[in-house]
Amino acid sequence: MRKSVSLLVVLAVLLFAVFPAFAQERPNIPELLTNDPDGRFTTLLTAVELAGLGDVLAGEGPFTVLAPTNDAFTATLEALNLTVEDVAGNPELLTAILTYHVIPERIFFRDLIRGLTAATVQGENIVFAEGDGGRLNANDVTILDVDNVASNGIVHVVEGVLVPPSILGPLTRPNLPAVLSSNGNFSSLVAAVSAAGLVDALSGEGPFTVLAPTDAAFAEALAYLDVTAEELFANTELLTQVLTYHVIPARLGRSDLQGEIATLQGENVTFEGSGPDRTVNGVEIAGGLGGASNGVFYTINSVLLPPSIAEVVTANRAHIRLAHLSPDAGAVDVYINDALVASGVTFGTVSGWLDVPAGAKNIAIVAAGETPENARIRRVEPGSWVTIAALGTAGAGRLRIDFLTEDYSPLGENQARVTVFHALESAPAIDVLANGSALIVNLAYPGFYGTNDGLDIRTVGNATYNLAVVPTGATTPELLTATLSAQSGVNYFIAATGTLANPSLVVSATNVAEVTGN
Repeated sequence: MRKSVSLLVVLAVLLFAVFPAFAQERPNIPELLTNDPDGRFTTLLTAVELAGLGDVLAGEGPFTVLAPTNDAFTATLEALNLTVEDVAGNPELLTAILTYHVIPERIFFRDLIRGLTAATVQGENIVFAEGDGGRLNANDVTILDVDNVASNGIVHVVEGVLVPPSILGPLTRPNLPAVLSSNGNFSSLVAAVSAAGLVDALSGEGPFTVLAPTDAAFAEALAYLDVTAEELFANTELLTQVLTYHVIPARLGRSDLQGEIATLQGENVTFEGSGPDRTVNGVEIAGGLGGASNGVFYTINSVLLPPSIAEVVTANRAHIRLAHLSPDAGAVDVYINDALVASGVTFGTVSGWLDVPAGAKNIAIVAAGETPENARIRRVEPGSWVTIAALGTAGAGRLRIDFLTEDYSPLGENQARVTVFHALESAPAIDVLANGSALIVNLAYPGFYGTNDGLDIRTVGNATYNLAVVPTGATTPELLTATLSAQSGVNYFIAATGTLANPSLVVSATNVAEVTGN
């Protein structure tokens, strides 16, 4: 009997000595998750590391951790229409979600099945209760695998990510049309989507990525196309083509915006660059990712035209500019179709080229600040390059507008082009000599010889020319002189203007390839 009691005492001592050793050999919670044979917790472990919670969960504890699997993270992010970047880039949100999965005590399954409300490290409660099929739920999320014992607590595996109630509401986002409607920068886009009957489509499940032009971008596009919003919205076929070209049938993060990607319209958009310098079809992506329940949007500062439509639009474009050649008119304003396109233009100025839709133009040039009256209507043909010249003496009531069609076809190698215009009122017909030889002869003031328009164009070699403007058929007197260093590929516009008492030359140079792309 004494031997039996002694043996029991020895066994008890051995057991008490061995069990603590076993407990000490268990991995802590991060180690337990890392050692999972199926690698189910790599996303959770990465999130813990990003939030800086690894040392905390490896601490003394005890903790009860509800551990979402990789699949749980993927499913929950999709359900909330969030990306990994959305959460990883928001440390406060990430920490709140992770600490909501940690209870600061050791709770075994046997205690959970009795029904329990437990406070988390994050501060809000989790409710445990029986769910469908008799399985145990935590906040309606099924617990898959229980009582995984670590040295500093317990791990229960869950099939979804638990989101604190205080955060879940803000994360439940409205759909794309609703989000865009709530943003004051996209009222034109929202109106266009409604006019095209696309609200229901963009409210669907998606996901979509919308390239969202601002109101300013729409205003610029309307001016470019020379249409009103009402006219564009009435053409639902064209409007639908343009709008669906701004929609990609996928949810794209910034890192996905690369290369050619097909749009809902069918044609591709092309992304280039990286980071803040990323562009789409050469247009700056001006804003970061904005989220909605069924996709994301990026702000852009121009309306994109599908290539098939852009080709037609481009073929119907023309180019116009202003040459102020009236010596006493003072500063002038220029109106095209009642829209002010240039203001305070001074004598001797030749403006840059404006790209405009071809067609009839109502053009008025008036003293700066005055109301446009007595406009001239002129049809500008597709592909043409037209200089609108203001000439004559305003004081004598002879201010006039002439339309000068120039040649901007490609130049040959080592060639330049010289366009000469006679705008010197009351002067006789002139010749233009280049290095003493006649370059242009018998050029009269517009209308002086009936239909004569006072314009002549010559192609010259790449060289330096001493130019002299003289009365026709004479070499003297030299009314005007200038030195022109003609550069290859350049168009030179040269106007003789001013008055006979005070003549002057206006010279403007334009690189043909730069403005035509040829």
